[in-house]
Amino acid sequence: MSGPGTLSGRVAIVTGGTRGIGRAVAERFAQEGCDLAICSRSLPALEETAREIGRRYDVKVLPREADILKRVDIERLVGDTGAKLGRVDILVNNAGGSEQRAASGSRRQVYAVDPVSGPLPPGRFEEMVDEEFVNAFNQKVLALVYAMRAVLPWMRKAGGGAIVNVVSMKGKQPPPRVVSSSIAAAAAMNLSKSLSLEVAADNIRVNVIALESIVTSQTEKSRARWAPEKSMEEFLAPRNANIPMGRLGTAEEAAHAVYCLCAPQGAYITGQVLSVDGGGMRGW
Repeated sequence: MSGPGTLSGRVAIVTGGTRGIGRAVAERFAQEGCDLAICSRSLPALEETAREIGRRYDVKVLPREADILKRVDIERLVGDTGAKLGRVDILVNNAGGSEQRAASGSRRQVYAVDPVSGPLPPGRFEEMVDEEFVNAFNQKVLALVYAMRAVLPWMRKAGGGAIVNVVSMKGKQPPPRVVSSSIAAAAAMNLSKSLSLEVAADNIRVNVIALESIVTSQTEKSRARWAPEKSMEEFLAPRNANIPMGRLGTAEEAAHAVYCLCAPQGAYITGQVLSVDGGGMRGW
């Protein structure tokens, strides 16, 4: 860094911080002088990411192996961050997978921008097992609860903080044929709004980034599963047609939106859902 950034002296925790949007968020924060704690379930990837970001931006990066579904792991992550880096100012809950990708019986992925009149796979609701709903809720609601509950005492001690929960736009605009992940995302948005009212007096802000159609490493995995015979351009063409901007977004664009909600200039924004979707949201 050539000089102090807007997040110099701050400490952020980013879950799922080794790749995709989480990695982009960690890099964006580091550009602004923020020290970091990043977690994932792969220690080698964590250590490599920490070395690269720390060396590139001259910030402290604490790598911690953690499963977001295990409360004890998250409590240890937050405790270690506070003890080793001195404070916790920012939490970005980014980790959590797609139920569609793992669910048996899924024939192709459905997106929040897909029209109900378009070609769709058969409905699965009657065949969906209870565990699919429970797993979606655990990943996108209970995991957020674990992390937010753990950071609040540290943020109060620091005089305030910012929490951003990264979820799917399906919570506001549920696509056809997708139920479990849509209701989990909606619950995460409701949780964030409710908590924002409770902690605003402590100068702690809680917001949501609602994503749709962002290119990550998972995009290639989706193509490989549902359309291995197609090129990436062919695979994305029907999806791009339903996005007003005509393209998918980048992880860096999503990360910048997260940064804006965590930066000092965003200090009067709380309890909001910001859609980063290329105009895919049909409503306001």
